[in-house]
Order: sequence, then C-alpha cells, then structure tokens
Amino acid sequence: MSSKKIEAKDYFLPCPFCGESALEIIESEFEDNQEGEGLTVYCVCGVQGPAAKTEEEATFLWNSRVKN
Repeated sequence: MSSKKIEAKDYFLPCPFCGESALEIIESEFEDNQEGEGLTVYCVCGVQGPAAKTEEEATFLWNSRVKN
C-alpha cells in the first residue's frame, strides 16, 4: 500500500476526533464497490474519510463532512 503525506494545514480540515492536522491520502478498498481500490484521507487516530477515485475527490469529501 502506498501513501502520500499531505499537510492538513494546506489542504485538509483537522481530524474531528483528535484534532490532528498532518493527514495522509492512502489506498483503501471501496466497501460498496467491486471496482477495487480507492483513495481516502487517513488520520493516525484511525479515522478515514469516504473512499474516492482521485486525491482531489478524497480531499473534497473529507473537507465537506458535516460540521458539529
């Protein structure tokens, strides 16, 4: 599994659970799709965003989550 480290302060909202700001985009299995692997934003605390086909889409989905 490959990963690309991206600084959250430049691209992502902080993790809503632990507040971490250094997140990664990693390859992840789509749970509801048989097309294979996708990309997701991942935090060291174990939280993952929704799976997406591109880094841009994964980032958008992470930053578009419902805010409390």
